[in-house]
Amino acid sequence: MTAKQSTGQSVNGDRDQHLISAQRLSERLDESSLRVIDVTTHLKVLPSGDFSGVSGRRDYEAGHIPGAVYLDLQQDLSDNASAFRFTVPSVAQFDAAMQRAGIAESDTVVVYAANHPMWACRVWWLFKVFGHHRVMVLDGGLPAWQALGLAVSTAIAPVPTTSYAARYHSEQVIDGATLAAQLPNSQLCLLNALSKQQFDGIGPHYGRPGHIQGSVSTPYSRFLNDQFCFEDATALHGIFEAAGVTPDKTVATYCGGGIAASIPIFALALLGRTEDIMLYDHSLSEWAARDEWPMTLTTEPSIGAEPRSKNPD
Repeated sequence: MTAKQSTGQSVNGDRDQHLISAQRLSERLDESSLRVIDVTTHLKVLPSGDFSGVSGRRDYEAGHIPGAVYLDLQQDLSDNASAFRFTVPSVAQFDAAMQRAGIAESDTVVVYAANHPMWACRVWWLFKVFGHHRVMVLDGGLPAWQALGLAVSTAIAPVPTTSYAARYHSEQVIDGATLAAQLPNSQLCLLNALSKQQFDGIGPHYGRPGHIQGSVSTPYSRFLNDQFCFEDATALHGIFEAAGVTPDKTVATYCGGGIAASIPIFALALLGRTEDIMLYDHSLSEWAARDEWPMTLTTEPSIGAEPRSKNPD
């Protein structure tokens, strides 16, 4: 199977449509229709072994790309009435967040984080779910910006409130009950974005070790180099080809809580594929709690494994 056949698109894909370098962003920073969004988020491990999302607003205040606005993924862009963290918000909540951030539907948005690109990819995916077409991720995040010696700012200028009307695209999100009802499904390629060790059933987990029966291991770390920049198209094609991703199959991704699962979706977009792709929003945080939904161990879990995952997803 060739690289082109593995995704249905050319090797070059649509990288420049979804990913922007720090150098290129610096050249466009003065564009009137460009909005830069900092979505840095941290995880706090709780005494129970679970974790909660912690705002990265202090990081933003300590230094950010000039003109950037901070959006809190947990508070602004997640449904906090949900029993699961980082749940997709309502249309009204998303609209309100965009309006407060001064974002119009016609704007080009660049999203970045100061620590890990999965936070930016999750927000990029949310923009797509709500119908915003012009959105990119800063490759390498704030560290890539700083590595070029580009200036950061502590200034927080007020932004004018805008009007915004999102359009929710439900076909990009799948819930646990719908997924469970479809399995087994030879036309569905289900990708697990957690580490291979967790996929196998070794180490921290979400109540039950292992992976959803029938899923394939595609750890989020494989899509990134050691600077947290995305690998080139050839490497990305290789990952998806090995996972059995072909044009005739629908793709669904999952992880622990729906954050890291956005990375393979973003990588597919870099290769030009954006159709027939879904993210299981609650992922193993929901699935592992439902004993009737099947999970599989590749190997026996190690003795003394922690009962809950402390991984950032």
